Amino acid sequence: MSESMFIKLFAGVPSGYFGAIPLIPLGWWLLSIGVFLLAAGVYAERDRKLEALSLYRYKTVEGWWKRRFGKGLLSGIRTTFLFFLLVLSWDIAMGNISLLSPGLLAKIIILWLFHSVSMAALFVLLDLFPVRCFAPGALFLLEGVTFIIGCQFHAVSHVMYGMWGMYLQSNLCGTEGFAAGPVIATEAVMLTVGFLTGRKYLKKETDFV
Repeated sequence: MSESMFIKLFAGVPSGYFGAIPLIPLGWWLLSIGVFLLAAGVYAERDRKLEALSLYRYKTVEGWWKRRFGKGLLSGIRTTFLFFLLVLSWDIAMGNISLLSPGLLAKIIILWLFHSVSMAALFVLLDLFPVRCFAPGALFLLEGVTFIIGCQFHAVSHVMYGMWGMYLQSNLCGTEGFAAGPVIATEAVMLTVGFLTGRKYLKKETDFV
């Protein structure tokens, strides 16, 4: 039977793999994360070059950071929905769209969207630091390593970041999964923490200068 590419890329790894590493499902998941991070890196490099020519417009560093952080999140949202549309178009062309009910589609989209936006926030924050060139690789490793830890140690699986975007690992799919509501709330809080951390870092740097 045909499989939905949307489910392969965005639904995550099925539950029941605890104690083992599901290489093929994890590979599909990390492919989607890798594509997202690659796009985020391209956007960040482009914005960095453009902002170097327009820094004089900002009266304060905080004003610049607000705009930079907001643009990073919006780029993440645009990238996510473009990715969704491309993969859904593939499923339509292959005749697999019938495998996606509206309810299932909505649940997958909500979890993946919040997860990708939280990742975009981390990306923008890391882009402030001298280690910015390692940001895509660091976030990719964060995703993969925390998922593997969750697979190996079931007791901590619900607090592993690498599982939080996966519909198939959530309680929206099975009763044993992580609680989707608190996870979404936590990822929303990460946006605020990321913004405040960046603002504090920039203030410290400018005060030092």
